[in-house]
Amino acid sequence: MRIAPQVKAAAACLCLGLIFSIGSVEAQENAQLNIPPSLIECYNTSYFMNRDNRLPANMDTLISLVEKVELSYAATGYQMDIRQISVALLHRFRQDGIRRAAGVTPIDGVIPFSPTGFQFPKLRILLSRLLPGNANNFPNSSLTSTERCSLHFMMSSTFDTRLRGDENTVCGQLSQYRAQRLPRSPKKDSSNFLGDAEWVDERSTKRQRSGSNYVLGELDYDNDWGYAVPEGNSQCPVEDGVVRTPWGTVSAGALIAGVATGLQQQTVSLNTLLSLATQRRGRTQSQTIGSSVDNRWAATLGGDLAEVTLVQVPVTPNNVASVGATGGWNDTVLPHWYFLSQRNNLEATDAEIRGGLDGLIIAKNVAQWKTQASGMKLSQLLRMYYSTTGVLGTGIQACSRQQLFPVVAPTQEMQSQVSAFAQVLDREMQLRVTLNPQTIANFANTATLSLVTYVPQSLNDVSCSASTNQDLTDIITPMTNLYIFLDTSWQYSSIVDYVAYILQQLNIHPYASSVTMLSAFDGSVIVNTTNYVTDVYQQWNVTTQAQYNQGFNLPTVLRTIQNLTQTLLNGEQTNSSVGGRSLVALILPNQATVNDGDSNYATTELQYIYEQIPDLRFVYYGGGNIQRFSNFVRDSTRDLFSLTPGNTVATSAGPVAKRIIKIPRRIINPRCGSAWYTNSWGTDQMYQYVRPGTVNFYRMASNYFFGAGTNRVVTIQSQNGGSFTVCSSRTNEWPQQNSTTSSQTGTGTATDSNCVQISGNSYSYDLSSACNGYYTITQCPPLYLSVQPGAINTTSCTQDACQTPDQWRYIVSSSNMGCYSGVSGLAASLLTILLALLLQQSVQ
Repeated sequence: MRIAPQVKAAAACLCLGLIFSIGSVEAQENAQLNIPPSLIECYNTSYFMNRDNRLPANMDTLISLVEKVELSYAATGYQMDIRQISVALLHRFRQDGIRRAAGVTPIDGVIPFSPTGFQFPKLRILLSRLLPGNANNFPNSSLTSTERCSLHFMMSSTFDTRLRGDENTVCGQLSQYRAQRLPRSPKKDSSNFLGDAEWVDERSTKRQRSGSNYVLGELDYDNDWGYAVPEGNSQCPVEDGVVRTPWGTVSAGALIAGVATGLQQQTVSLNTLLSLATQRRGRTQSQTIGSSVDNRWAATLGGDLAEVTLVQVPVTPNNVASVGATGGWNDTVLPHWYFLSQRNNLEATDAEIRGGLDGLIIAKNVAQWKTQASGMKLSQLLRMYYSTTGVLGTGIQACSRQQLFPVVAPTQEMQSQVSAFAQVLDREMQLRVTLNPQTIANFANTATLSLVTYVPQSLNDVSCSASTNQDLTDIITPMTNLYIFLDTSWQYSSIVDYVAYILQQLNIHPYASSVTMLSAFDGSVIVNTTNYVTDVYQQWNVTTQAQYNQGFNLPTVLRTIQNLTQTLLNGEQTNSSVGGRSLVALILPNQATVNDGDSNYATTELQYIYEQIPDLRFVYYGGGNIQRFSNFVRDSTRDLFSLTPGNTVATSAGPVAKRIIKIPRRIINPRCGSAWYTNSWGTDQMYQYVRPGTVNFYRMASNYFFGAGTNRVVTIQSQNGGSFTVCSSRTNEWPQQNSTTSSQTGTGTATDSNCVQISGNSYSYDLSSACNGYYTITQCPPLYLSVQPGAINTTSCTQDACQTPDQWRYIVSSSNMGCYSGVSGLAASLLTILLALLLQQSVQ
């Protein structure tokens, strides 16, 4: 066959261009044979070698860090889309196969770590030839060193196979739970997990401590990264580069690589890639006609199976392939250590299979999703995929990975891609054996068939089937301003999991919930107000907690929360904010009691607070007899929770989180401020967002519509032609239409609700005479509202406040509301407060 000169010239130009582009990209430091300067900070100190000093390796942490990067890019003026950010993250933070050099003593200028593991050649090919890019403009200052290094370790695959000295305990537990691999529900995280063999290690404690460079010492997880035991292989090594999710542990690097390659997809001729490899290794090239490498496969499942093909199969008896390796976390709430149940055949662990499969599913769909939502962010995609609702109404989500496996990974296509990439990888790896192309192809088929069997039979993951008795909190997107008052006499290691679990349920993210942590003794700030749960992990630890006076002082707590919420109200007045978040004080006393003087003061002060800050809800979660605080909450049957360290975290902290989630968002008259006075009238509004399958609940206190007034209305206005169901009630806190969820205890019934549908128009509730017949503000019931979206949304949510692009936007407005706090009628109470304060001081 004769090839036209024009075709030859085009092919030559293409090949030459590819070679030149590869030459420039290989300057990318993470593809080099040493640890790059940008990652040295993670290895030149023993601090980050202690995994407990890193951020928890879970999906919520990963999403929070990605959000910080996204917002930082936007703030600096760089227009970075999901593809560019995914590529930048990989080139900035991922370097697989970093291993510690055995027997090397660290000295100045010598760091005993290098990318010598078998995972590195695959990454090198990916970064240098199949996913070109760089991180030259990466906003490093947007992340702290702890965040940067945590992100690096979450994204970079490797194993620590050294003996630790804890194998008798850890490995035994893994064996025990490996035998109990049962189907899981995404809502059953509470137990000691069980398909990933996750458990709460009784030795696990939470620490944050600094360390000098490379301190070697006896084994404890405080100091240990040096492993002061004889060299050898652990029976249950540690896997890095993995992230815990409710749907199983995944390899984060492969996941994000799937996003990047799906949006920067390219198929490169196998001969071209072999030619480049030949130039580097000096091997003789063998021509392979018609084969090509799809970077989506190489970055995900195909890359891992190519490692099985080359590293494992040639040296196993009868050349069989073994894929999959289960593992378990030291802690299900704050995971830091992921132990594997075996020490051999680690080329494709369960976490890598899940991450690779998730990455491939996303890679084959993300381009289409981006046409539906052109402004979709990486954080939004991860939030949708790892949820119970899925991506953009497609039903594609983490829990469906096993069902989607044969769809996105047909056996023949997988065999072809694994074989092709394995031949490229063979040119870059120093193997124990020498293989010819046909043998590589045969071994690739063996590895592929092993995975085809393993995924449906042994990858025991959460199914998508939902509980028939869905809890109300499952359909609420939390939006709260949370103030935590911590009695620091609690031992940090005893309390941290319970607090962290609550925070992880409350949607602590930008444009969503915020949290502030303060001392319950003197009101000192432990954690500044933040929308990032990662800030809590960094600012609150065993060292910082020790800096605060221990104890519990209820009068101080009440004065502090009053000052904080008054500042919040004044800020909302300045910004004309109509609220949109609930207001909660979560108080965590230990064993302290409240003396008579403090009790009298608190009782009177609470009367003042209830009048002045009608939306503030107090929730106590404490030790001892929790009923001792029954006089200091609005509803002692719903707002008091016992905390007994040692109890299962989700069983203990779960009800607290659910209670906070169910507190409705506020609708206020921002003109009142903390002084509860206004001489202006008009309309104030806020934008709100709701995702399909969820409901937003609101409460407007009667303080805003008590007394005479006209044209006092609350309005829900649809946007972009969206359809909504709006329900209202004066007695039911959670009015819904056709509710199938369990609201448990609460006020009102479904029959007290009135629901209407709006589409492109608005719904208004007239409150002009809503308190007629009531003599006091407290007698007049509040207004409860709910907003639920329709079934289909054809408009992508593009505002910064959109947590997902499939959210629907609407407007909540309040018009001509009043300001009635009842504070003016509490002059006598103010005098009583002063007298109580004097009594309190005399008692003390």
